[in-house]
Amino acid sequence: MMKLQTVGLIVNPFAGAGAQANLALARRGLTTLGVTKVVTGPRLNGSDALIGTTIESVICPLNEKPSRKQTLELSAILVNLALDAVIVVGGDGTMADVAYVFSQQNDSPPILGIGSGSTNAGTLVSCTGQQINYLIPSELGVVPVNALLAYFGNDLVGVGFNDCVLGYTVVATIDGKLRDVSVVEKYSGENVPTRPDSIGLDQTIVERVNLLGRQVVATGESVGTVIIGLAEPSFIAKAITGGICLTAFSGLKAGCLVADQPLVQVELKPEDVLALPAIRSSYLSFGEQDRIVVRGVREGAGLCVDGTPLKLLTPDQEVSFGVSLNAVRTVKFEKLPKGVL
Repeated sequence: MMKLQTVGLIVNPFAGAGAQANLALARRGLTTLGVTKVVTGPRLNGSDALIGTTIESVICPLNEKPSRKQTLELSAILVNLALDAVIVVGGDGTMADVAYVFSQQNDSPPILGIGSGSTNAGTLVSCTGQQINYLIPSELGVVPVNALLAYFGNDLVGVGFNDCVLGYTVVATIDGKLRDVSVVEKYSGENVPTRPDSIGLDQTIVERVNLLGRQVVATGESVGTVIIGLAEPSFIAKAITGGICLTAFSGLKAGCLVADQPLVQVELKPEDVLALPAIRSSYLSFGEQDRIVVRGVREGAGLCVDGTPLKLLTPDQEVSFGVSLNAVRTVKFEKLPKGVL
């Protein structure tokens, strides 16, 4: 049985349905788990979730306004404390930001992710809002999870638990609807709908690099998008998933897909998809000793990790990707209680 008495709490007030909905999810999670003490940030970043409860609180003063920077700032405080877990309410990008800090320190607290974002597809999501009532400590356990590593030049800038994407759009929620939004505006904190576009130029190149040398994945204008993803057991025996099926079968943990069409988009009707030309793609698996290196993409393409734009690129810049096994720990159902999908 997990001990969940003293926990950290990080709330993203901008994810999904917004601040009040996410604070309500946090309050429900804390009371369902029987938490007695919470270390958190001010107001919308966590402390407002404790209004009306008898839970003891320690509120950390933060320099930044509610933002991604404030999430990173609070994470850097919580990672050094003796906590049973850190509860994160937000989307995949919020949890990846917390894990970015936690992955760089040994013995960091496990992350209990309550998914309230646009997709909630990453492995750090312990449950969605609809599953909070099943958060019973006796049904929960701590497991290590693998992470994708995103580098800008030689600097690690993010870790991902769903995918890393090079493209011009990400998915966000606007007025309760999933939309394709510009990475440029999203990078500045705004959700502005736009159409996806290709990132490839004549000089664009995607390679797998290791001690044995370099192997080209794709080049030029055939590079419409680059997607780095983790292989999961669910891909085994699903040959239509392509090379990722072989990755999962072999026990390797990650792969790189390059397609000549932007693949990360949600505003499509069946007739739109049927009207697309044949999608041509290239794929390579990679392991801990490998890097996927990309350079020469079009101006303004975004390096996005779990839906969060971290860098806006120019053609002369290089980014790369790796994979780390057992990068952080997360809280999961040891066995799914009856009624949990």
